[in-house]
Amino acid sequence: MPVDPPVAETPGPAARPSPVTIGMLFVLGVSFALAISLNRFATDGGVPFLPYVFWQSLGGGAALLLMAALLRRLPPLDFPHLRMFLTAGALNLSFPYMLLAYLAPKVPASLLTLGLSLVPVMIYALALALRQDRFHPLRFGGILLGLAGILLVLLPQASLPAPGMAGWVALGLLPSLSYAVNAVLVARWRPQATGSLPLTAGMMLASAGYALVVMAATGEWWAFGGAFGIGHGATIAAMANNCVSFYLVFEIIRRAGPVIFSTVNYIATLSGMGFGIWFFGDAPSAYIWGAIVLMFAGLFLVTMTGRRENEA
Repeated sequence: MPVDPPVAETPGPAARPSPVTIGMLFVLGVSFALAISLNRFATDGGVPFLPYVFWQSLGGGAALLLMAALLRRLPPLDFPHLRMFLTAGALNLSFPYMLLAYLAPKVPASLLTLGLSLVPVMIYALALALRQDRFHPLRFGGILLGLAGILLVLLPQASLPAPGMAGWVALGLLPSLSYAVNAVLVARWRPQATGSLPLTAGMMLASAGYALVVMAATGEWWAFGGAFGIGHGATIAAMANNCVSFYLVFEIIRRAGPVIFSTVNYIATLSGMGFGIWFFGDAPSAYIWGAIVLMFAGLFLVTMTGRRENEA
């Protein structure tokens, strides 16, 4: 079976990303932010959030499975691969997307994306604990700048558009922990001989399986009923967007490791702010703009320190 070009399992402590990987990070950041806006469009358009997660996972997974079959790169079904599919399907798609879709009508899209900026802190701590990365003072300082940015939003009450929203925003941070654990486990458990395309297909189909079980338990069904509207379109767009997003998740972690991958969340934060302003008329406060400056200073320190990534 054809595989991706060989790259070291972990690129080494404090590896600097190559220009190609940095480009992937920016594409993935925009894709992550777009996903949060699509959640809002879907829920505002009347699509129940559980079926929404199911259809975007099933549609995207089926498309990638067809592509993998055409390329003769079908995902294997042995224990290491099934463990990867089930773990990533739960932590990287089902749980965080269900929660984010549930919160979409309650919290502005621009604020939900800010929670993503905690992911680098969590991933760095996990990677250090598991010895997947080594302490680097400038990189650690960059991570702390990103953390300071999110605290600048959550701590001052004036930064939130409505009193009492802090609890919903805090709940929106749980997907960040899920993403962090997933990134570290993907780097640790990924079968190295398997390319990113079949892994992404297997993960998305596993996520569809989780969502199907939850829908059956709750009795919440939806299958593109009614006149075609913005919710239907958002669901179809989410299928395509997820294909891009989750392929890049596997590919960036393969190339550069979980810590470099984590910096995509700063890019997603700024992109999400822009989408929130453009699509929904969100009005960020001065605190939020200050947070963005801190996050991108942190992004610079994290990505520009250490040795160059080893690419094939």
